[in-house]
Amino acid sequence: MFKFQTVQRELRIGGVGFGGQPGKRRTVLVGSLFYPRHTLVRDPRTGDLDIERLNERLERYLRTVENCCCPAALMLYAESGVAARLYLEAVCDRVPGPLFLDSGSADVRLAFLAHAEEMGLLDRVVYNTINAGLSPQEMEALRESPPRNAVVLAFNPRGDDVKGRIYLLEGGDELLPQGLIEMAEGLGVRNLLLDLAVTSPQQSAGSALRAIMVAKAKWGLPAGCALHNAVECLDLEGAEEPKEARRYVDTSAVAISMMAGADYVMYGPLEYAKRVMPVAAFTDLMLEQSVGDI
Repeated sequence: MFKFQTVQRELRIGGVGFGGQPGKRRTVLVGSLFYPRHTLVRDPRTGDLDIERLNERLERYLRTVENCCCPAALMLYAESGVAARLYLEAVCDRVPGPLFLDSGSADVRLAFLAHAEEMGLLDRVVYNTINAGLSPQEMEALRESPPRNAVVLAFNPRGDDVKGRIYLLEGGDELLPQGLIEMAEGLGVRNLLLDLAVTSPQQSAGSALRAIMVAKAKWGLPAGCALHNAVECLDLEGAEEPKEARRYVDTSAVAISMMAGADYVMYGPLEYAKRVMPVAAFTDLMLEQSVGDI
């Protein structure tokens, strides 16, 4: 195994630790909730939820977290500002730990952040994401009311290899006047989580794994990814049982990311926690034992 020579920055968000040397800390597992076409969501515009089923799934999820002793966070996705507030209200008192705020709309992301501030949740929430496509309007809004915690997404349309990701974080790679890390710090974000931007296997998804190692060695910031995205794009129709094969591959993607040094892993829907967390707990144990004499 390996040890980074760069001092690794360790952050605490919502009572959960992010960052550090592999094997010397537990990996944070981030599951998604209220994602598009989630069966718990009756109306994504109004935020109408099936509360009874939500509570049942949250109870199962919390039992899994407790049984596996996994540091955990949730990624909340919303399609409107109204829904964003309702989702925060539905979850914040039921589930401890960090809450990542996600949406395909900048207006909704900003509404999410504003609601979190009104509810006194800024220490717990993570803005998702600071990226190369931020509009001047979103940047100005973030500068006026910056999130304390944010994901910095290293997706580079100019290059999907390791260099493309690192160059974007470091200097903007001719897409931005400055690197994404410097830009996020300039907006007033205190705690940065680097997402090394997994896309599809056809777009060099695996290079994100080495980019995690490079980023941690270069900056010492907590870094992770969603290798689940590559699995979603994988063609498994030739397998005898494609759905079952995808579940196996998806679970292995968590362990692969952890072995590459990821401080946090986005594993997809919250419902996957029951098969992902036992694997993550075992992988963390093996990593701990492997670096015991380093």
